[in-house]
Amino acid sequence: MDKRYVIFGTLLPLLLTAAGCSDQKNGSPAAADAKSEPAPVTLNAQLSAAYKEVFTKYMEPVIKAKLPYITLQYLDEKPTLEERIASGDIPDLLLPNGNLRPIIDVNLQYDLTEMIKTYKFDLSKLDPTLIDSIKAYGPKGEIYALPGDRSVKILLYNKDLFNKFNAPYPKDGMSWEDIIALARKLTRTENGVSYYGLNPAGYGNLKSQLQLPVFGKDDKPQLSTPDWQKLAATWKAIYEIPGNRTTANARDLFSKNQNTAMLLNNSSWLLRNPVAGLDWDYVVAPTFDNKLVPDLLGSMLSIAATSKNKDAAFQVIALYYSDEVQSAIARDAALVVGSSLPEIQKLYGTNTASSTGKNVQADFSGKAAVKVIEPYDYVASPILNQAFNDIADGKKDINTALREAEEQINLKVQEEKTKKQK
Repeated sequence: MDKRYVIFGTLLPLLLTAAGCSDQKNGSPAAADAKSEPAPVTLNAQLSAAYKEVFTKYMEPVIKAKLPYITLQYLDEKPTLEERIASGDIPDLLLPNGNLRPIIDVNLQYDLTEMIKTYKFDLSKLDPTLIDSIKAYGPKGEIYALPGDRSVKILLYNKDLFNKFNAPYPKDGMSWEDIIALARKLTRTENGVSYYGLNPAGYGNLKSQLQLPVFGKDDKPQLSTPDWQKLAATWKAIYEIPGNRTTANARDLFSKNQNTAMLLNNSSWLLRNPVAGLDWDYVVAPTFDNKLVPDLLGSMLSIAATSKNKDAAFQVIALYYSDEVQSAIARDAALVVGSSLPEIQKLYGTNTASSTGKNVQADFSGKAAVKVIEPYDYVASPILNQAFNDIADGKKDINTALREAEEQINLKVQEEKTKKQK
């Protein structure tokens, strides 16, 4: 059953002024006169459980004070967008997680560029690589969403294991070669317990750092390039360390079993949910020669093209990126905020006891890669997952795995094209 939240208060003057040129036909306020009372608007928002918590705790008090005429109606994550379209119950606000393709596939994408101009929204307050990653989805650089947070991959490490095996702690700015060499010192079996030196949590993080496209011209896969060889060789080197291969849950091995020395993951889950007896810290992700860390694109806030309340929806989104809201989220490490303002980034984790002594600014360090978006990346992904698993398991050599993956991807793309032509 939908849960309703009605928000009261006084209207933000800046948004009110900007809204003066909006149109009441789409549910936007008639705000030419600052004293006029905007018409009530109900927005349907389909958010994840985590973002419902964020909106409830950090957004509602501010909306109550500054956007009193808006009622937010939170919809369940299910049914699917396709099912909602069929029933005519389409949300105004959407929260795609790391991928805009599901929204684009059902033609719900809406370019926010004009809204950004109308409301004088300052994009420079957000990490530019996040904006560039979102623009990569549009054929002409459209902005179909704004980034809800940074999905940062940093290198977590277990201090106790480093102390136990007399190895130096990792540092910011290390290369993959450095980290793999360190992992060799920490991978072993003692008293029947397996200790894993390094879990990179998927080849996709490394692919992201190299900004590797799968396809060349005419949607032909190209996996024989030097960078694909570099990626595969690095991946193989990680799993050639005797005893370093495992398919068990990476987070559990690090936090519960506490037998993984280094894990490429994010920090906020441990900052918010500290684990008794785990002495840990983190550094910036290791890099290749280009010095890029993995792309940061995670959850995004977007407006459905079918929405009749686009102006009101954008005002809510804009308020989310206000310094007030971003600062509150940062202090509690509820999310790794997308703000590019140093004064907000410095607040990260200051209200969280578990962040004391931690290298929390690693979440905002290093230049991030821009996400590579390709029309048939969804076809390539499962095939590449299997190819890199085969390399890690020693079932196939690099050249064979990449060549066969290339062949399979090419066939699948042709099948997809045939389907679309019917």
